[in-house]
Amino acid sequence: MTGINKKQMFGILAFCVAAMSSNMTMGVIAYIMQSYSNVAPTTVSQILTMPALVGTAYAFCVGVLHKKIPAKYLMLFSQFCLFVYGMIFLFLGGSAPIWVLMLASGLVGISQGSCNTLLAIALSEAVTDPNKRGGILGISMAVMNIGGVFFSTVGGMLAVNRWNDAYCLYFIVAVTLVIQMICLPKGAMQTSPTPAGGEHKKSSGRLPLKVWIISAHYFIFFLALYVYGTNISEYIITTYKLGTSAEAGVAASMVTVGGIAAGALFGLYSKFLKKFTVPVLMGFCVIGLVIPIVVTTNVWALFFCGLILGFAMSGCNPYIMEYLREIAPGEQYSKAMSIFSGFMNGGMCVAITVLAFITGLVCGDPGHVPTKFIVGAVLACVAFVASFPIYVTKE
Repeated sequence: MTGINKKQMFGILAFCVAAMSSNMTMGVIAYIMQSYSNVAPTTVSQILTMPALVGTAYAFCVGVLHKKIPAKYLMLFSQFCLFVYGMIFLFLGGSAPIWVLMLASGLVGISQGSCNTLLAIALSEAVTDPNKRGGILGISMAVMNIGGVFFSTVGGMLAVNRWNDAYCLYFIVAVTLVIQMICLPKGAMQTSPTPAGGEHKKSSGRLPLKVWIISAHYFIFFLALYVYGTNISEYIITTYKLGTSAEAGVAASMVTVGGIAAGALFGLYSKFLKKFTVPVLMGFCVIGLVIPIVVTTNVWALFFCGLILGFAMSGCNPYIMEYLREIAPGEQYSKAMSIFSGFMNGGMCVAITVLAFITGLVCGDPGHVPTKFIVGAVLACVAFVASFPIYVTKE
């Protein structure tokens, strides 16, 4: 295919395969809590939010780091951190103090905080035809979600007898590291991303206000989405006793199944929906979060919920990433992506605390899982309504 560096794309896709591997922990967190029964569940659950804490800080830095370090090495570093995280959970999980696992989970933040930014920068070099970049971005995210499905589903099954066994899958990350070392060029990604017009524009040094508005809006949206990720394991295993970690793993993986469909079909539905793409997908998010509130006895309904939420999130991402390229072209793009990723990770970072606080105000019990889904649905409604003036009335 003209306008696409195939070797470079192979390295980028290898990067995508392992990028969402840490989602596997969502499906086994209930078993980790049982393993650390002497530790408060809210403390153990910080394993899921520690990556966001580190990722928030790193996301704001990666755009600046890219000016001095080739994207190849930033990508390798992020996935090496994933590998170390997996090895610590595999060999030390259950025996080491909980703070060791919490620190290890912070390594995931290096990957989580830089993934979208590095992917966008890498594709700017690998795909020189701007007309093909949006579709390739969608496909890359589909591959990313395929990797997430594999890790979550297989990991959930491996964790039934001994949850540490799930982290054997992280040896796959070592393979993707080798592929990236071979296929990604040493310094070809150091240049600024190329805007749609094919010519670089000089940075004014100040990001457009709309970059901050979009990022803040996505913060609210991601806060709502994270209700599912941080609570679905407990919802299935403990609250309603609908299954084991196997079912919880499938539920978590359905988010990535929806993401696969959203990425693969992005080039089709985005051309049809155009500027209504984000509002429509955020409307899907509202529907998805209402399902666990209405249906509490059928695990298949939860699988469908995850499917819708995954489609909404992974459908919004490529559209927003390309829209940011439009409003912050040239040298500003990596900065804009850093801000966007920073706010997204910030939403994940404070999700448990904010949701627990609001839930406590609503029902008096900060840990009441059903009420958390109600809170998430309300936040999703806010994001849906706000998306119209932000995206439909594009300047």
